[in-house]
Amino acid sequence: MQIKMNNQTIEIFAGARVKDVLRKYSPAEWARAQKNEIAVSDRCGHEVGLDGELNGGEELVTKARVPAAEPRS
Repeated sequence: MQIKMNNQTIEIFAGARVKDVLRKYSPAEWARAQKNEIAVSDRCGHEVGLDGELNGGEELVTKARVPAAEPRS
């Protein structure tokens, strides 16, 4: 099946999850996702989990997470 990740078509096995596509797309991006430095979102901008199931035809994008502001005293 085919999934688009950041406008690049990735051919992946049936039953793949978001993490499988991300690993095939870019080992560096996968490492950043594991460190919670980036988020993966669907075409509508909704964040998806790395264990999310895919059916084919989805479009995903990665984006940097904004660090949480430190609380003021």
